[in-house]
Amino acid sequence: MTASYIRTFPEPVAKQSVGDLESCGGREETNSLDCFLATWRRLRRKMGVRNVLILGGVLSVATYVHSEPLVLINPISRANSQLPVLPSYQLDANIAHYLGPYGPRYTVPSKISSEIPKGCSVTMISILQRHGARYPTKGSGAGIDASLAKLRGVAAISEPSLKFISTFNYTYVADQLNDFGRKQSYISGQIIAKKYASLGTAKFVRAAQKDRIVESARWWKQGFQGGSFDVPITSLPQPDVSIIISDTSNNTLNVQTCVTAEAIDPAPGDIASGDWLGRFAPPVTKRLNQLLPGAGLNDNDTINLMSLCGFDTAARNGSASPWCGAFDQSVWRNNEYYYDLEKYYSKSYGSPYARSQGAGWVNELLSRLTNTPVEDYTTTNSTLDSNPATFPIGSSAPRIFADFSSDNNIAMILSALGILRDAKPLPPSGPIPSTSTQQFVVSKLVPFAGSTVVEKLSCPALPAKEYVRIIINDAVIPLTGLTPCGKQGATEGLCALDKFVESQAYAKAGGNWTTCLA
Repeated sequence: MTASYIRTFPEPVAKQSVGDLESCGGREETNSLDCFLATWRRLRRKMGVRNVLILGGVLSVATYVHSEPLVLINPISRANSQLPVLPSYQLDANIAHYLGPYGPRYTVPSKISSEIPKGCSVTMISILQRHGARYPTKGSGAGIDASLAKLRGVAAISEPSLKFISTFNYTYVADQLNDFGRKQSYISGQIIAKKYASLGTAKFVRAAQKDRIVESARWWKQGFQGGSFDVPITSLPQPDVSIIISDTSNNTLNVQTCVTAEAIDPAPGDIASGDWLGRFAPPVTKRLNQLLPGAGLNDNDTINLMSLCGFDTAARNGSASPWCGAFDQSVWRNNEYYYDLEKYYSKSYGSPYARSQGAGWVNELLSRLTNTPVEDYTTTNSTLDSNPATFPIGSSAPRIFADFSSDNNIAMILSALGILRDAKPLPPSGPIPSTSTQQFVVSKLVPFAGSTVVEKLSCPALPAKEYVRIIINDAVIPLTGLTPCGKQGATEGLCALDKFVESQAYAKAGGNWTTCLA
């Protein structure tokens, strides 16, 4: 099912729709040059060559003046520029990039070039990907429903940006993927197939056994294999392994066995994000109650309604939800920080257990990188990992591995790797750290369909011969926190394989897993 409502207000937050692009040939050209050329061809037909040459000079000058300066940040290789394009939300980046875990994956900028280093070649990749966009979970959906129910008693709405509320209706299938998420997963598979074509077509796909995660893996596999998107779900290929989720069974893609962490109530992340909500939301809630007399909203209602910007936009296949325009653009950075705090203190460096919970997957990664058996006593399933049919390694194994999981689990794994660690813990009471210094940002790390790719590279001309890079949502990650990787890791994101293994001493030692069982 999809969301349905009547749009009754202007869309200052949305990108131009196809209908608005008549000046660019009635379609959404990929860049200003495409738009210019389309305009040139159309004018030439209407005005004749001589007249259009005169106008062309003006257009050329206008195009030149309007162009932004080139910045050497994450340059796209010639090969990458031809890759399939992921679907996006038709929203201003100042909103789309501040939706926390409910925003879409986008190309995150990096100061390190994404080009494969000269003289190197990729010999293996290990992908860790979040499922595609989904509808709300049963729990968060109930909260959204309760907040929307308060709005049904509002009699008259005079504020233009809120008039849509009287006819707004949001229907969803709790916990499940929507079409936007399916497309994300499918195109992600296409991207990997094309970008890493040199690795061949053999791949090994695992997924935590949850419907939206398994379905994402299936769409990814369909896209990777070059299959059509226009097929019933029942015809999609299955993951090679679907790992059961249980509090009595180990699963590196959905850790449930850290008893101590699971028992904490309320969760530390809920406390930290609740602190921040109590600081930024009151004036937002007050404004809503003034414009919606009788609604009686509280701060929890505010964050629920803000979450509809991401959920509802995804349900509409990327078209902007009216909820994105119901709030001033200045509050969206606060929204992002709310989710940053929630995950930081429960699923990342702010938790005493999160890194240990992610250690098992890191040890599986080291096994794949070194072609040696898994050594771990934390969250790995020894039955699966000791069987070459369910955990292949060695010369006969595929060179493309893809694991599908959730945002919470991936956040724990990234912290176990020891990367992107903030110099100081994120302050629950603010102020929000600078965007140029804050490392742990949920929308950059684990958005819908967020992708972490660990590359193993062969570099015969370099001293160590074999190296490792980590790329998260197209951004090459500086390995600043991994001391053995040295200056090259910090400035180039490149770490000698043996030094990378050394840098993972925390995971190799099992983290502090014994505290999970206390």
